Amino acid sequence: MHSLGDENVITWSMDMEENLLTMSRILEEWVGCTSKTKPHSPSFLRELVNVVDRDRYDAYMERLNAGHISSLEYRMQLPTAGLKWVQNIGTPILNKENKVCRIDGVMLDITEQKTAQIQLESTFSLYQQMFSNLDVAVWSYDYVSKKVLFISDAILNITGYSVEQAKEDDFWLRIAHKEENPLFHEIISSVGQGIPQLSEYRIIHASGEPRWLQVRIIPSLDESQAVVRLDGILADITERKLMKEALLKSEQRYKSLFDYNSDVVCEVNLQGNILAINSAAEQITGEALSMIGENLSIMNLFGVENIPRMSDLFERTVRGSAQHYVVASSRKDGSVSHWTMKNIPIYVNSRIVGAFVVAKDITSTVEVEQKLAQREAEYRLIINNMKDMMGVLDQKGNFIVASPSCETLIGIPVGLIKDTTILEYIDPDEQESLREQITNIFRTKASKMFYNRFIHTKGYILNLECLATPVLGEDGEVMSIVIVARDITKRVQMEQELRESEEFNQQLIKMSPEAVVLHCDYKFVYVNFSCLGLFGVSDESQLIGKNIFNWAHPEYLPLAKERMREIYKEPYKILVPIEQKVVRSDGTIIDVEVTASSILYKGKVACISIFRDISDRKKADVDRQHTEQIIRESEERYFRLQTSLDQFSQDLFGVMKISHMEQRLLREVRETLQISNIKFIAVESNHDKLCEIIETEQGYSLKIGESRGKSYLLSINEKTLLLEIGSIRVWLETITRYVSVLFDHFLLIEDLTKDLELAASKQVAPTWLLRFMFNLSENERKRLAQDLHDSALQEQIIWYRKLDFLLGERSINGELREQLEQISEGLLDVIYQLRIICNELRPPALINEGLISSLETLFEFTQLRTNYQIYFESEGFTHKLDDEVLIGLYRIVQELLANAAKHSFATEVHITLASEDNHIHLDYKDNGIGMNLFGEDSLTSMGIYGMKERVRSMDGSIVFLSPDKKGLAVNISIPAD
Repeated sequence: MHSLGDENVITWSMDMEENLLTMSRILEEWVGCTSKTKPHSPSFLRELVNVVDRDRYDAYMERLNAGHISSLEYRMQLPTAGLKWVQNIGTPILNKENKVCRIDGVMLDITEQKTAQIQLESTFSLYQQMFSNLDVAVWSYDYVSKKVLFISDAILNITGYSVEQAKEDDFWLRIAHKEENPLFHEIISSVGQGIPQLSEYRIIHASGEPRWLQVRIIPSLDESQAVVRLDGILADITERKLMKEALLKSEQRYKSLFDYNSDVVCEVNLQGNILAINSAAEQITGEALSMIGENLSIMNLFGVENIPRMSDLFERTVRGSAQHYVVASSRKDGSVSHWTMKNIPIYVNSRIVGAFVVAKDITSTVEVEQKLAQREAEYRLIINNMKDMMGVLDQKGNFIVASPSCETLIGIPVGLIKDTTILEYIDPDEQESLREQITNIFRTKASKMFYNRFIHTKGYILNLECLATPVLGEDGEVMSIVIVARDITKRVQMEQELRESEEFNQQLIKMSPEAVVLHCDYKFVYVNFSCLGLFGVSDESQLIGKNIFNWAHPEYLPLAKERMREIYKEPYKILVPIEQKVVRSDGTIIDVEVTASSILYKGKVACISIFRDISDRKKADVDRQHTEQIIRESEERYFRLQTSLDQFSQDLFGVMKISHMEQRLLREVRETLQISNIKFIAVESNHDKLCEIIETEQGYSLKIGESRGKSYLLSINEKTLLLEIGSIRVWLETITRYVSVLFDHFLLIEDLTKDLELAASKQVAPTWLLRFMFNLSENERKRLAQDLHDSALQEQIIWYRKLDFLLGERSINGELREQLEQISEGLLDVIYQLRIICNELRPPALINEGLISSLETLFEFTQLRTNYQIYFESEGFTHKLDDEVLIGLYRIVQELLANAAKHSFATEVHITLASEDNHIHLDYKDNGIGMNLFGEDSLTSMGIYGMKERVRSMDGSIVFLSPDKKGLAVNISIPAD
């Protein structure tokens, strides 16, 4: 039986058939056996069992005899070694009849363990609990069949796996810690050679935690010394390992605490002399300490001034009372350090043998406390003046402390809010919710943000954002809650407005006349109502989920795909608008302008595209280009026609006879239309409209007027392509309208003149006749001005607006834009000239604003178009004029200025208007070349003659003075009444 184990293993075997007990050497030594006393009966071991444990031992043997592997801890009363605690593990061996023929056992000496356990139970309840929960598993393995014969239930507590799982073939390899694999294979190799093993290694518990195991494996050999069975004991020693590690760490920490502690730590004897001190002590004096023992007292280290107090406190310490106090010491460099001191008595066998003195440098703490006191005052100033409300609440929500801002925020003074509950100040509908949140913070110990509506003392509602932070006590439980509340009423209102704005924008997108599309992964995700019309579908389901490229025109498909690849690269990218073609569901093709922008949609890059139908605009572009071509071709024509109208209207001022007017019209038409066969004819009265172009077989005709049953026509007896141009037709109708306005009156005037000439037998026409003729002329001028304003001027304005609309298109640029802008400026000049002509024919403010104001306006316009300077003097004029005199004087000044511009070459013109008694004096003087007063043509020219006749019609006088090439002077005097 000695071969069953070595010197460290206690084994025994009972042969039930031979009734023989065999023991290992160590067990024989325990029981005091010698070679003379061998062998023993199986009952020998029972005799060694302590009387108290025999019943349990008998039950243990019954289980073994019944064929069950069993383990028992009990006390043995040994003759040589006294009382021992052992753990006996028995394994029954069955014969062919399945009866127990032998019982093999392993016995462990657990005396020291039990003794230690008893001692620990009396002093440390924690150790007692640890040892009481110690698990040991026993197992047996058939090495030949490679099957687990038995394993105890304790394996579940040790490994976390059931007995069935533990019997699996690769169980121990699966749960072994990966770092223990080499050791594990070494153990398998050793026991396979019949070598018992006692080892410690780690496994991974079913919970995932690593565990330390102590395993003893005993191989059983057959007659040929081959391993046939392995018996083992498995114990969880994790706690023991952890305790050893903790003890080692504790020793290391103590050593580190003493040697490397930044605080001064020293051991002193009962006399106060230092026995041991760490290097931090140099901080006390600022120099190394060379004397340790009887020569250096702890009291001396901290200065003479501290000796009495420290000595008294040390005496209290050695009497058994720990002391805590503060001292200050001076260093070698003269600086002062502050120390917090702890005197702790050292007990050995319940007797004080010395003391530990720990000195902590609190110099920086003292300085910090001073700064903290200052900061506290500053923070209190901040809290007292901050807008956010701060308070401390108890578990019921009552205010323990509140900041002065409570009064500012909710209108409650600090003195009144204390000891009241926060629930009193919030909306009743939210009180229960807030109460639950406060309870939850006390339960979870976690900070929480919540939002509530508070009621101001004035009755209005405040939205407050509240951050509640729990304050934990020493026991780790929540003592109170610090709450900081900020007024977010305006933010809530802004958020509400933002939500409303978002809803408005969504509605705006839905109702947008532009087609708005959201697509992701090149498929439609959202379309607004306008998309249905654009793509020609009746329902959005015909688009959602479909590929966006299905609608692209084949010619534009590569461009569309390239743009989409670019837009899908990153979010918030905007592509410039481009023009493309879309194929609608019915196959029609439309032009669209597409703008694209990438966004993030459900964590992916998506794209918003806006489609604008520009088919009408494209058609308008074609029309515009055609119009531009017409405008470019007609620019010179417009200028020439307008110049013709301007010159013709000015020439009409000097026309007093029909024959002159006819000659002037014929000449203008010939030059403009580039024709020669044109004349005035009189035909029987017809119903043609005045100034309307009538096409005839030979050419064209326009009715100028009617008189005495005759229609007077402008007859053009040849065809010309120019009259197929609208602007030239308008010009011809306009210029003939000028003539038509004066034609009837000229006929009447000529008839009256002939009658008067016959009646007066060549005498001078009476003044009343002159006045009548001039009034008639003014009326005609007025009608002509009105016609020009309502027809020619308005037509020019319409063309200018059309051109301005074209210039508003961004697609027009470069040289074409410059040409159009030049045409636009030319049209503005034409409009300006027409306005001037209308003003000259009938000054609009002459009657309303008076003569002086109208003349000043006339002078301003004249000086813009001439090279001479006008000096006007009217301070001496005081009379109030009737309309005829006012118009007469104005026309005279007009004619004088016209003559100065055409003939005088003057640089200065002086005009004076004055009142003297019952007369009005108008004096004109220039520094031009003058005129020949004795030449018949000069004094009878149309302009001079007209001025003389106007003066005579007003019963006035006119005198012309012109020294030789020294200018012209004209003095006019008219009766005021």
